Amino acid sequence: MEENIIELINEEGKKEKLVVEATFHIDDTMYAVLHEINSDEGMIFYVEETEDGNGVFIPVEDEEEIQEVIEVYEGIADDLI
Repeated sequence: MEENIIELINEEGKKEKLVVEATFHIDDTMYAVLHEINSDEGMIFYVEETEDGNGVFIPVEDEEEIQEVIEVYEGIADDLI
């Protein structure tokens, strides 16, 4: 399976390449599960669309929201693999 790799600017202003595990919607919010190339530890972001149509990845920090996203992701993960 070909990996979908994106490049983001991290909090320190450095470019970081991340693998997109999955993207999906919960209600009207798009979420992305990403991980570093040499890691299996996932990170959860929500995606906001800018006026020019680009996506901005914003880390999810609310623990309840993270748990909800993890539950949905685990429910669809088997279909994605």
